[in-house]
Amino acid sequence: MTMDRAVCIHSHFYQPSRENPWLGDVEVQRSAAPYHDWNERVTAECYGPNTAARILDADGLIDEIVNTYAKVSFTAAPTLLSWLERHSPAVYRAIVDADRESREHYAGHGSAIASCYSHLIMPLATRGEKRVQIAWGIRDFTARFGREPEGMWLPETAVDIESLDLMAGAGIRFTILAPHQAGRVRAIGADEWTDVSGGRVETRMPYICRLPSGRSIAIFFYDGTIARDVAFGDLLADGRRFAGRLFGAFSPGRRRPELVHIATDGETYGHHRKFGEMALAYCLRAVEARRDVRLTVYGEYLAAHPPTHEVAVREGTSWSCTHGIGRWQEGCGCHCGTHPDWSQAWRRPLREAVVMVRDALAPRSAEALATLVRDPREAREDAVDLVLGGWSDETVEGFLSRHALQGISPGERRRVLALLEMERQVMLMQTSCGWFFDDIAEPGSVQVMRHAGRAMDLGRQALGIDLEPAFIGILRRAPSNDPGYATGAAVYEVLVRPAAADPARIGAGAALYEIFGLVPLAAESGMYAIRGDWPYRSETGGRQNLLGTVRVRSRVTGEEVFLDAVASFSGIDRVVIGVREPGDALGAAWEEVTETGEIGAFTRVYTASDLSDEERWTIARRVLPGIGSAVCAVYRDATPLLGVLEDLGIPESGAAVLLRKHACTERLLAILESGCPDPDRFAALAADVRAGNFRLDLPTLGEAASRRIAASVRAAAARPEDPMPLEEIARIVRCAKVFGLPLTLWESQNACIGMRRQYAVMQQRAGRGDGDAERWAGAFRRAAACLGVRGCEV
Repeated sequence: MTMDRAVCIHSHFYQPSRENPWLGDVEVQRSAAPYHDWNERVTAECYGPNTAARILDADGLIDEIVNTYAKVSFTAAPTLLSWLERHSPAVYRAIVDADRESREHYAGHGSAIASCYSHLIMPLATRGEKRVQIAWGIRDFTARFGREPEGMWLPETAVDIESLDLMAGAGIRFTILAPHQAGRVRAIGADEWTDVSGGRVETRMPYICRLPSGRSIAIFFYDGTIARDVAFGDLLADGRRFAGRLFGAFSPGRRRPELVHIATDGETYGHHRKFGEMALAYCLRAVEARRDVRLTVYGEYLAAHPPTHEVAVREGTSWSCTHGIGRWQEGCGCHCGTHPDWSQAWRRPLREAVVMVRDALAPRSAEALATLVRDPREAREDAVDLVLGGWSDETVEGFLSRHALQGISPGERRRVLALLEMERQVMLMQTSCGWFFDDIAEPGSVQVMRHAGRAMDLGRQALGIDLEPAFIGILRRAPSNDPGYATGAAVYEVLVRPAAADPARIGAGAALYEIFGLVPLAAESGMYAIRGDWPYRSETGGRQNLLGTVRVRSRVTGEEVFLDAVASFSGIDRVVIGVREPGDALGAAWEEVTETGEIGAFTRVYTASDLSDEERWTIARRVLPGIGSAVCAVYRDATPLLGVLEDLGIPESGAAVLLRKHACTERLLAILESGCPDPDRFAALAADVRAGNFRLDLPTLGEAASRRIAASVRAAAARPEDPMPLEEIARIVRCAKVFGLPLTLWESQNACIGMRRQYAVMQQRAGRGDGDAERWAGAFRRAAACLGVRGCEV
């Protein structure tokens, strides 16, 4: 198939750094409920579904599953990939594997392209920051995908010549821009330029952009009209129409090769547009079915059709601000549409505040690093290895052995790490999301202020300068539209300061987590090494007490503390934790704790009101199952009494009704979790529920049924000739339908699709008279139908 007519769909997948900068991981975000945080929610709605997008047949059954990442061109930003690697490894592996698979289809060119590291607006960055953003983006990409990137995404497609030149110097061959970012074009070798500003550029061909250094970079300008209809219109309501719009964009009497291509946020496919990934999958299949059109990626197309024209770009422009890059530094009028009347006067002071921090820290940091490392520039660009290595002891030691000057002290080695982490936080505090939305109290702005707070914190430690008063002073000029906060200074005090956690506070929290056998977030992230010794424990009268010592070491900066720590818990609203300098009188402190419940001997004390949302969320989830068990125990004790009331016809109290309801739920859960071995028993219990007119916890029951179905599918895949797991699936789904339980079948459907080849083998054996194979094949057909999967091979 020729490349004379080709289609490319680019998806920019991105989430900002949402981590607490002091702890290294994402804390619970209430607005993302019922999910823990927005990364988790968007993964469930978009990133995961795009690894296995469904194509349905005429009967509404799943006919095919498509990993769209292997077929589209895509960016997966480093801050997103690092989170996926730790929290959703299956999705992460599917994305990385998709790029490897795509190289087989696209003549060795992968579907993934790199991204500037922390999604800051490149025209607003210093030259040094641009260089690091590009170097880190390439290093992160290479470490994950095992190859050098051909292309690189500019955050918000915000472009300037210096950034393009640095990208080209780093080996980047192309980038993607919006059509209105083209200024003028001409055929290579021609003298006359043609003005194409206002989005009038021909988008169906690549261009070469010549740079002041003598280097050049190719630029693809995507079709803005189709991209807008995908992102903001209803084009994803029908995959056929989506494909038709792409086919219709070719010129009717073409005289040269043409590439029809679009670029949108990847989150459009499933998060912003529910089932958008299904429309995308159908569209991709429709393109692949055409013999006169080739599905491609930019690298492959560029190799086949080098630019015949050159372009001059309009510097200081972007794809999401009609005023250039005003959205990230002033009240330009661009907004999200939710609050069109809100003031944007907060944007300029926030930009001024972070620029003040950057410009105050950068020269002092450069001066300090020059006395500690061999080559500060090389050390900065290599520091991404610390992040990729999770600040493990081996990674840190390897980095310092490469870069630190010989003979520097352990304290100076720690200072190197602190300075480099400070510089990383300075880049993160410029992330584009800080200015994109409508108010300074929204999560994106709060997050950049948290990164600024951490940078200033490290500046105090490593450089001895305190920028926070000046930072807050500038934020006082940033008015908030939220009536709960007068200015950005109030937002900082309420939403940023409480997020800060020094090693002592982390040690106190570790004592509380130890009571429940939990790993603190700071340790789980790898940012801290926490080691505790807890010789004193007790649980009496509903109160749990713990006392011992804890060592907390920051892997990022090398800072370390050793403390006595105590925790006392008798309810989520009755928590006391504390730390103090190590002492010899642990026994006396323990007596005070167990006898009086007081911890007066501890110098830093925290109560329930001081716990973070993450701590309360984690502890509540651990305690909640115990409440259910306690209710069941009460029901068992009260069963004889309830029987007497029923026998005598005495109306039950409200408490008794609640006990019966909970008991029914627990019994139904037990049946579902055991695989519904006796559906008749389930039906009888369902009749009791209806007779009692109980309102069951359907989501909890549905979650239990979904978990058991997934386990049964895994068992069926592991035991390819055993029909029992498949028969169990049908029983569970049949029981779930009694109450219309909400089932989550995504994982189970994926596994079922993967078993269709086994089904074909068993069908052949059944056709030869194998009774066992016939039973298995029948069980698979029934299970597949229950899961909404077409059971037979095409």
